[in-house]
Amino acid sequence: MKKVMVVMAATLAISLGACGLLKFLGLEKEPERPFSHLKHGKEQDLECQSCHTKAAKGAEAGMPVSLKKCMLCHEGIDEKQPPERKLAALYPGEKPAWSEVTKLPDEVIFSHKVHLDKKVGCAECHRGIEESASITEAVRVRKEACMGCHAERQASNECSTCHTAIRKERSPQSHGLSWKETHGKVVRLGMEDPPENRCSLCHTESTCTSCHRDEPPKNHTHFWRIQGHAVAVGVDRSSCATCHRTDFCDRCHQDTQPRTHTAAWGSPRNYHCLSCHTPLRSEGCALCHKSTPSHALAAPKPDWHTEGMNCRQCHVPGGSGPMPHPDKGDNCNACHP
Repeated sequence: MKKVMVVMAATLAISLGACGLLKFLGLEKEPERPFSHLKHGKEQDLECQSCHTKAAKGAEAGMPVSLKKCMLCHEGIDEKQPPERKLAALYPGEKPAWSEVTKLPDEVIFSHKVHLDKKVGCAECHRGIEESASITEAVRVRKEACMGCHAERQASNECSTCHTAIRKERSPQSHGLSWKETHGKVVRLGMEDPPENRCSLCHTESTCTSCHRDEPPKNHTHFWRIQGHAVAVGVDRSSCATCHRTDFCDRCHQDTQPRTHTAAWGSPRNYHCLSCHTPLRSEGCALCHKSTPSHALAAPKPDWHTEGMNCRQCHVPGGSGPMPHPDKGDNCNACHP
């Protein structure tokens, strides 16, 4: 029994994780909410406040939250509809299927009455709603739209205008003890939900730069400076570009050569050749050595040499003409015509 419970718990955890991943990637299918504003508004010529009766009187717009209220208009219509189109199908529980779509967080300050009193029409915020055939997340009014409208009408865009908890002078709840270690992932992945994760509410791009000049990221240890950063650059150079420009690398490596550039790396052994002339070819050298002549222009063989000769009989260390580069076993004729 205990093993069964463990398996069930693991299955549930995997399922929840998969659901979260699908939502993050935008692949999660939205539940069906087949209510048509097009049919009720444009085709039936109903005013918004015919159903949203509280909009002119208070903060919430109000909507028909009971099957009984909808049946005041639908009596005699519903009987002709197939089961999946009857009103009862839109009320799977005590509340209609659309009731949670536009619900605002408790800390958000918003009043429909205030906006209607300012002569802001419903369609100015709920753009395209009159053409919609179902209720989806797209009907939500986004923060950017609110702030854009406020800017046009010269209304305040201060946090306190619309929020009770989010303040520039007070850190959000998410900014706890481990926030320094985790905020980078939140920024890179664009995780803006909940709203307190939206960095742009309080910060500009220059905030990151000025902060990391004084306090480098946690992974920028001494080992990172000596060796570790090279691996990270090879995997994801764009993440470094968040703070550093290319000339930053150039200036540093003019004074400090990479750790690989030691011993037989250069002349006369030239083991640096092996960094490119291997099955896993590297383009890293060109990042610094942009003006290096093409190595494809290798010296031709003397005219008395034939392709059938065994070059390695002579061109060995201590021989009559040692190679100026490591021998990795290739056919010499591939480079020396």
